Amino acid sequence: MNNTPTYLGNKELLNMRKIGYLASRKIPTLSVLPALDWALQMSKQTDVAIISGFHSRMERDVLKVLLQGKCGIILVLARGMYRQLPQQYEEAMQQGRLLIISYEKESVTRVSEVSAHKRNRYVEQLANEMY
Repeated sequence: MNNTPTYLGNKELLNMRKIGYLASRKIPTLSVLPALDWALQMSKQTDVAIISGFHSRMERDVLKVLLQGKCGIILVLARGMYRQLPQQYEEAMQQGRLLIISYEKESVTRVSEVSAHKRNRYVEQLANEMY
């Protein structure tokens, strides 16, 4: 990872209680509903920020729930910063509920296994607690 992070969004979210969320690419079917229920509960809270890479399918499903709520969202990329903000993030960005962080160079456009592991370790370090 590059030593200098690039930020897009509300850096004040870093001062909130941060709950890290990581999910494997392969998860048991019985884990899906509890994770989505948890995301729905978290989405209603205004005093917490959920931090993740939101890269695996389960993490993306959780992100969809969170984007519909009121909580803060910190997205840590395992690649360079977006050149253009994806449309799905626009509303949360305008509401000041989103922060996107990248430690990778702009030229890195694909997530590798190595960059994903580094990102996950960063999420774990930054979070006050993990789910």
